[in-house]
Amino acid sequence: MNTRGYKQAKETDGAKKLLPGFLKALLLAFGLTLLIFFVCSLLLTYTGLAEKSIPFIVIITVVLSTALAGALHAKTTNQKGYLNGALIGIVYVLVLYIVSLLTAGRFYFNPYILILLAIGIFSGAFGGILGINLSGKRRY
Repeated sequence: MNTRGYKQAKETDGAKKLLPGFLKALLLAFGLTLLIFFVCSLLLTYTGLAEKSIPFIVIITVVLSTALAGALHAKTTNQKGYLNGALIGIVYVLVLYIVSLLTAGRFYFNPYILILLAIGIFSGAFGGILGINLSGKRRY
């Protein structure tokens, strides 16, 4: 019988200890997103930056935000960094999609959303791997 997982869940008290770290990482990701979008909106308004660059800016923002949030969450959990980071990436992109649906006022679905989801998953997982390796406290 595998009691290691049960003991681990009992010691950490399961989701009660994981949820605050998850929410903190998500808030950090959205805070970074707002900051980058604000700076880019200023650049779009007051410089010659073309509007064609917006999709590129969004992708770079998703990569930076999910990687940073994945690293932070993995560092607090100290286990399964790739999985925790990928979960951060999924939730981040889904929240962005829901916000864009609410602001656009109509439902739309295109391949760009799937690409953004894949980028969020992979960059979050990469950030999670970095977070585990940088923390120095790995649990197997």
